[in-house]
Amino acid sequence: MKKSILNIGHILNKAEQKTINGGINLGGPFLGSNCYTSQSRCNSAMAAAISNGANPATTRCVTCTTFFGSSGFEVRIYG
Repeated sequence: MKKSILNIGHILNKAEQKTINGGINLGGPFLGSNCYTSQSRCNSAMAAAISNGANPATTRCVTCTTFFGSSGFEVRIYG
């Protein structure tokens, strides 16, 4: 049973991902990070995401509200 569950589907290459996602779409779904209290921490997290394969054209630091209610910044990678 475990093997049959683990063998569902395959990893998509970049061309297949663009076909499904339709290319760049900054208004669509996104992956978000923690809400950092400083812009510099967000910039560092964004640089790390890009160095790990995130598309620089669809990766941004945007404003957010922390768990404690203060304003901050989070990295968003749009799909």
